[in-house]
Amino acid sequence: MPSVSRPSARPLDDGARPGLLLPAARTVRAHLPTYLLTVVLLQGVTGLVVVPLMVWLFDRALAVAGVASFTHLDAVRVLSSPGAVLLLVLLALVASVVVLVQQGAFLAIGVRVRAGEPVSVRGVAHDLARASRRLLGPQLVLFVGYSFVLVPVGGFGMAAFLVRGIAIPDFVVGELLKFDGGLFVYLAFLAGVLFLNLRLVLTLAILLTSDVSVAGAMAASWRATRRSWPRLLGVFAVVGVAVLVVAAGIVTIALVPTRVADLHAPGFAPLVAGATLTVVQVVGFVLAGFVAAVLTQVVVAVAGRAVPLPDGAAPAGAAASPGQVAGPVAAAPAGRHALLGLFRGRAGRPRAVRAAVGLGAVLVLLAVTAANTRAMTTLVREEPGAVIAHRGDPGGGVENSIASLESAAVLGADYVELDVLQAADGGLVVFHDLTLRRLAGTDRAVHTMTLDELTATTIRQGGFEATIPSLDEFVERARELDVPLLVELKAHGHETPTFVADVVALLRAQGVADEYLVQSIYPEQADEVHALGPEIAVGYVVPFLRGALGDLPVDFVAIEQSSDSARVRAGARAAGIEVYVWTVNDPATMRAQLRGGVDGIITSSPRRAVAERATVRDDLALSTRLEDELRDALAW
Repeated sequence: MPSVSRPSARPLDDGARPGLLLPAARTVRAHLPTYLLTVVLLQGVTGLVVVPLMVWLFDRALAVAGVASFTHLDAVRVLSSPGAVLLLVLLALVASVVVLVQQGAFLAIGVRVRAGEPVSVRGVAHDLARASRRLLGPQLVLFVGYSFVLVPVGGFGMAAFLVRGIAIPDFVVGELLKFDGGLFVYLAFLAGVLFLNLRLVLTLAILLTSDVSVAGAMAASWRATRRSWPRLLGVFAVVGVAVLVVAAGIVTIALVPTRVADLHAPGFAPLVAGATLTVVQVVGFVLAGFVAAVLTQVVVAVAGRAVPLPDGAAPAGAAASPGQVAGPVAAAPAGRHALLGLFRGRAGRPRAVRAAVGLGAVLVLLAVTAANTRAMTTLVREEPGAVIAHRGDPGGGVENSIASLESAAVLGADYVELDVLQAADGGLVVFHDLTLRRLAGTDRAVHTMTLDELTATTIRQGGFEATIPSLDEFVERARELDVPLLVELKAHGHETPTFVADVVALLRAQGVADEYLVQSIYPEQADEVHALGPEIAVGYVVPFLRGALGDLPVDFVAIEQSSDSARVRAGARAAGIEVYVWTVNDPATMRAQLRGGVDGIITSSPRRAVAERATVRDDLALSTRLEDELRDALAW
């Protein structure tokens, strides 16, 4: 394919410009079978080949580094192993090629459609292979940053299927919002990410239609969208709102059969719910493919106007001669012939292909329905886990205060989580931050103040006011309220050698050592608790986990919710380790975690969590539980 070395950056003319969205939708509708088959092929290859390969590469990297999992504690060891780094670079390359293919396939089809070229696997693969070669070398880092961070974090509809779900952890956002001005910083960050996405949205289209580097494609996209980005924002906003409305309608209609079964034939409700979930998954699959195709058509249209096509390529809307390559993807005959065009061969082959595809589709749908029915039955039987109030109840008092403890106890939390720091004189206080800036408005550090100074300090949050409690005072009040505690040991780096021993001694003196839980993000602290007080249940706090959990010398792990997975839970169960997930504040996520078999959720919204647990435990109507599954199926 002829190429252009440096695409010009002619901004889209805001004068006489045709519409973007409706022509794109009409084009996609005419070629929908081709797009859907593309999604099936990409998802199938990704699920059956690529993901297992990536898991194997990652596990091999960990094995070479001599670790069972990749956590915040293992990062240095893994990254200091040349063999592990080499495997991780290879993993990044594989993932980047997959993302390029997943995003680029629709773009390639779109370009060929606009240029009047036939769509074939060979042609599209050729276009994608050319672009993939440019990921070798330093440009890979730039592409990873763009496709694996900027696009998915921005929640942009152009994200490849492989990276959807990548997001800023909720606990990071939650902690940021607790600071003065945190909301402004967060909103400014989101606005900046959205703006960058809009300005760089043509990057992949330019990468596919020219020989420029990733950096060159990003620069060309930035120049080309200088005046057109507001219009693109409007198009994406319209599509987003339309998707939300359609998804809400689908969920509302789809719940009707299961609600009827709940009332009149509860024994058949799991089967009805399973079949309904399968139908919605198929509908969601089609809808996701349609939306992704429409958005890529919009990008192709804008790129075609703003950036010249490669030398010799047909202009947008003009038919190309047979064999002429017009860029990333070309047009194909509409309808089923477009779909069959991907499988050119002997005359009798299309009929055999149709029969094989049809039979395969039926078998897959039956298998998925059976799995969904079994899953819905499991949802009925699953016993929800514990509710752990994160720093007490912020709706009833300042975090980690006696008032927040009392409020959480009244709400019915199973445990109250608290943070323990050591004062300058060795005293133990219940406080989270290393300084008093956020809650007391002073820059004084905890390790520079005595126990008496700290417990005399007034702290304020959410309209509440309190003083910092000592650990002894907090435990005493918890005993009176008959609510057990999850004690988290913090560190400011100035602890005395007796810090952990003092905590263990206090719990024993209060007679609660065998009732309370103790955790720490520092394994050496948790290990010391276990050595000094074997009757105490101890756990590791794991903010980031990839890979197998491994055989840990603990009773439980507290993992950040983005690291939770069926693999982690299965490994924990096999090792006899309980799994607590933090910090879960979204109602739908609460229900999903409680139904998913975690042993407990650590939440800053204990009132909501207690209510959601009651719903999960007491509401046996499958329609209620199916609703969450349906929304999850459409949450792409």
